Amino acid sequence: MKLYTNRRYATIAFYAVIVIAINVLLVLALFKLPSIVNTLMGFLSVLSPVIWGLVIAFLMNPIMVKIEKLCKRAFSKSKKEQSGKLLRACSVTLSSIVFLGIVIGLIAIVIPELINSIIDIFNNASTIAGNVQGWINKIFRNYPDIEAAATSVLKDFNTNIGAIIERIQPMLENILTGAWGVVTVVKDFLLGFIVSIYMLCSKEKLLAQIKKIIISITRKKNCERIMNFSSEANKIFSGFITGKIIDSIIIGLLCFIGMTIMDMPYNIMISVLIGVTNIIPFFGPFIGAIPSALLILLIEPKKMIFFLIFILILQQFDGNILGPKILGDSTGLPGFWVLISLLVFGGMFGFVGMVLAVPAFALLYSFSRSYVEEKLRKKKLPVETSFYMNDIEHLYKKPKERVPLTPDQLNDLDIPLIDYVNEANDLGIEDESDDE
Repeated sequence: MKLYTNRRYATIAFYAVIVIAINVLLVLALFKLPSIVNTLMGFLSVLSPVIWGLVIAFLMNPIMVKIEKLCKRAFSKSKKEQSGKLLRACSVTLSSIVFLGIVIGLIAIVIPELINSIIDIFNNASTIAGNVQGWINKIFRNYPDIEAAATSVLKDFNTNIGAIIERIQPMLENILTGAWGVVTVVKDFLLGFIVSIYMLCSKEKLLAQIKKIIISITRKKNCERIMNFSSEANKIFSGFITGKIIDSIIIGLLCFIGMTIMDMPYNIMISVLIGVTNIIPFFGPFIGAIPSALLILLIEPKKMIFFLIFILILQQFDGNILGPKILGDSTGLPGFWVLISLLVFGGMFGFVGMVLAVPAFALLYSFSRSYVEEKLRKKKLPVETSFYMNDIEHLYKKPKERVPLTPDQLNDLDIPLIDYVNEANDLGIEDESDDE
């Protein structure tokens, strides 16, 4: 017996099975969520060297490109194929040396001083508590109840900080001697560094293979969208992150120089904090300056005002002169959306989310704008925002309805005869020929 199938019903049944399967998987995922998260975290930990390699290669790529441009003249007389391989080997080697030099220099200079400053703060905790107690007595001397409550809180904090010092100080000393649990981080970093070298050496081939896979499994229109998205993402992220790192390093150095000249306490630790938080747009200056100012207030209260004035000048210099020179318009994201992106991504992913919020949201904003403008063009509407600031009824104005003329109006019309029109046209043509 021959079975006859209906193509339409077969398609409906196929999609129904897919929808049911997806729902079943979602339900199972909800019940097995902890185990799924643990599996994903384990998978990410296995891939951590590759992730490190991608990050390091992404940071080293601009250095390699600059060095490669400088070295091209030296190998211009060699054979083309040999010149390309030798040029890439030299540029990767030199960029690796520069990157490792920066990392080792930061670790050798900044980390020991940073840890010494933290240990010094813990050692001076009793002095700081005494200064705070003196301020409490002066400020709330006319309010004994508030003074007693604040003193009680300070005593509890002093007791807790003493217990914390006893536990953390040996740990900090172990970090200082390099004997604390950094083996995994160092291992992942070294393996990632090796992976990044392989990625940079065969960058073009790896990108070509990825393009080959995308082209083979997608249609032309989707492939073009993926390529445009990747190109725009690389442009925005590389421009923003690389520029922001350079900008933050310069701001940290300027902060260190200024605080050294003004003889501020904990100048290295505060400069590192200012430089690191400067990577975060908008909120970064406040995140770094507020705890630093409070720390200076506890140690040398008179210098806090000078520190805040100095930070204000430094941030104005960064926001109006240095930042635009280095970053330019790498994101093109309006200020309102910068604030929204920082709040959303910061709340979801913490510090890393705040660092990546602006370029990620700028990419989303760019493609959303392109999509909206494309839809407006299809509807034959203007794409400029200024057209939508007022009432939108003028965009949908209907043409005036045509009312047919009455017989009386037709009789009143003075329509010339065709012979007069032809004579006028002939006279016009003869006048033009005479002019020629």
